[in-house]
Amino acid sequence: MPHLLRPIGLALLALVLASCDTPPKRQSFPEITFQHLRPFRLDVARVQIVDGYQPDPGADIGSQFPEVPAAVARQWAEDRLAAVGQQGEAIYTITLSKATQTPLKRSQGMSAMTHKDQSDRYDLAMTVNLEVRSGGKQGAVTAQAARSQTVREDMTLNQREAVLFTLLDVTMKDVNAQMEKLIPQYLGGFLR
Repeated sequence: MPHLLRPIGLALLALVLASCDTPPKRQSFPEITFQHLRPFRLDVARVQIVDGYQPDPGADIGSQFPEVPAAVARQWAEDRLAAVGQQGEAIYTITLSKATQTPLKRSQGMSAMTHKDQSDRYDLAMTVNLEVRSGGKQGAVTAQAARSQTVREDMTLNQREAVLFTLLDVTMKDVNAQMEKLIPQYLGGFLR
């Protein structure tokens, strides 16, 4: 009889251990788009989007964001720039899409036990350039945005992902707000 109980006991133990190892359910985030905004109708035959930034694989953490920052910068151009002319081109270049994580100094000794420290700082910097050439004229604008956010050491993975989502969303809203001002001001002659 004890020989029969041993396999059942081992199976139950394995089941209990496996259930402890279940990863938390990842939350989903909305896709960041700009489709709800009116596009800039440019008097050019085509819009070219160039990924001009090569991230440092050892330092850049863009892949940890719910959406890769460079992909959201590309999405901005796809949603907001429309070619409606017969000649010329607009070149939209993502020149910087840098995301980094910096560990912060933590308390030592008794103070480390009595309160929670900010453990990491996330930084996101975006720079995009729009150059337009048509009908013998040309012009260019550049938008830059940078944001930082610290997180507490006791935040869960889902909470950190929410911080990264918000950081990306707010940074791209900054880029969009700059382009809303710069394009009419400096490239108004190319708008239809």
